[in-house]
Amino acid sequence: MEKEVIDNLGKCLRADIPVALVTVIDNGDSCRGQSGAMMVIWGESESYGSVGGGSLEFWAMAEARQCLAAGLSREVSFIPETEGELVSSCGGTTRLFIRVFYSGPRLIIVGSGHVGLELYHLALLQGFSVVVIDDREDFIDHSRFPEAETLLADDFDKVLTDYLITKDCYITIATRTHETDEQALEAVIGSEAGYIGMIGSSRKIKEIYRHLLDRGVLREKLDAVYAPMGLNIAKVKPKEIALSIMGEILLVKNGGSTEHMRTVKNISY
Repeated sequence: MEKEVIDNLGKCLRADIPVALVTVIDNGDSCRGQSGAMMVIWGESESYGSVGGGSLEFWAMAEARQCLAAGLSREVSFIPETEGELVSSCGGTTRLFIRVFYSGPRLIIVGSGHVGLELYHLALLQGFSVVVIDDREDFIDHSRFPEAETLLADDFDKVLTDYLITKDCYITIATRTHETDEQALEAVIGSEAGYIGMIGSSRKIKEIYRHLLDRGVLREKLDAVYAPMGLNIAKVKPKEIALSIMGEILLVKNGGSTEHMRTVKNISY
C-alpha cells in the first residue's frame, strides 16, 4: 500500500498536479489511523491510500482539500464527535500532518516576441513558473529566457494540445500571425486554465471568434477569453502592454477589482 501511495504522489508531481500527502503521526490510542498510515489526495475527488477509514478519513480528506486550496501544509488533530458526521466509536485524538505539494501559478507564454519577453520578466518577479512556446527555434533559447521552467519549440496547436493545463495555468497568446493565434486559442479554449488571453485588434478577434464558432466552439467558452488582453493602462510600448496584461492576470488570479485602492479603503481624514 505504501509503495502505491508514493507512486501516485510521484505521478502527480511529475504532471505538476497539486497534491496533498496525509500521514498519521499519532493515533492517540485510537483503534483507527495507525501511526505512519498515508494517503494522497488530488483533483476534485481523487485519492489513494487510507489513514483509517470512517469519519476520520472523511474529515482528513476535507482538511486536505482545504490545504490544497490554500497551498499550505499543516498539522491537524481529529477529535471524534458523539453525534453528527464525525461520530467515531474508537475515541482518542488522532494527529495528522498534511503536506501540500503545490507548484504555484504557471504563466504559459505563447509567442516569444517583444511582449512575450517582457511578460517573462514580470512573471518571474511575481513568483510564476514560466513556460515559453514558439514555432521559431531561434526565438526559443536559454540566452533569452534563462530562468524559464520550460522552452518548447514546435507548432503551437501540437504543443498546447499535448501540454497538461490545470487551473493554475495562465495563458497569454501573442504569436507572429493571426493564423497561429487562432490555432493556439483553439487548442486551449476547452482547458481548465485560470486565464486565457489573446492580443489583437477588434477586427482580428471578431474574425477568429467567427471561425471558431463555425467549427463548433461554444460561445460561452469564447466569452471567458480576455481579448484583447490587458487592462486599459498602456499605449504601444511592449513594457507597458506586458504590465497591463500581468495586471489583468493578477486581477483574475487574486479576485481583485479595477478600483483605486483609495476607493477600496475609503480613507477619511
